[in-house]
Amino acid sequence: MASQISQDEAYILGRSFSANARLNLQYFLWKDGGFSLHPNIPADGEDLRVAEIGVGTGIWMVDLARYLPASARIDGFDIDLTQCPPKEWLPPNVSVHNLDCLATLPDHLLGKYDIVHIQLFHLAVHNNDPAPIIQNLVKLLKPGGWISWGEIDYSKWKTVRTEEGEDIEDNLTLLLEMIGTLGGTKPNWTTDDWPTRLPDFFKENGLVNIATDNRPFPLELLPFQLDTALMASEEVSYKVLDRMEGDLGSRCRELISQVFRDRQKLAYNVGRLTVIGQRPGQ
Repeated sequence: MASQISQDEAYILGRSFSANARLNLQYFLWKDGGFSLHPNIPADGEDLRVAEIGVGTGIWMVDLARYLPASARIDGFDIDLTQCPPKEWLPPNVSVHNLDCLATLPDHLLGKYDIVHIQLFHLAVHNNDPAPIIQNLVKLLKPGGWISWGEIDYSKWKTVRTEEGEDIEDNLTLLLEMIGTLGGTKPNWTTDDWPTRLPDFFKENGLVNIATDNRPFPLELLPFQLDTALMASEEVSYKVLDRMEGDLGSRCRELISQVFRDRQKLAYNVGRLTVIGQRPGQ
């Protein structure tokens, strides 16, 4: 039998140049009408220390560095840094480092940061439980420091149709189910409810001043958001579904073609969820 992706495999998406472009587009679509950093988090102090966990291409750090005081330092951590710019091309106050956020953290990072940012980490959270990651993030914070966690809120999922698309078949929901269950081989990760429970997880791990921002995408951005979803689905089809029995990869790519064909008639919307919390003390 063909091998199937294990529950513990960390990353089912691609790391090619097209995946890099997808991540960058996702970032700017997420930020549109919103923020790079939640406005409740103070970011104008001198010698601010900021960490991002799971940097991807590094686009959040590069963008944020333009808005922070010159004395701020931004450290990015990921288990794979191949999607980032080379270190000498990064802004002078940005650096990247290899780190597994679920492993024991090195002592020199403990209690070091004013802000810790993590976003779109859904696929790295197992058993519907982000608590092990949150516990490590809290260890990185100075007293009074902030965590910001952003995720797509799939509980807000809804298809959006134009008048011309009222009667077309909804291949988009079928595609979400195929990707969410990896072709029916595992529970649907898009139905995990843990992102909406992040405020509770934050409170259980001692954070205070918890705030939530949850906004849909504006209608004019839905085709672009759909493009990024189709790109991600195609990555999964090649990296994961092609390894399974039943010609799942080809079936997925056919659904992608059908959804793209109807791109101006049918799209979807979800919530852009950001939850922040502060470590007590000053």
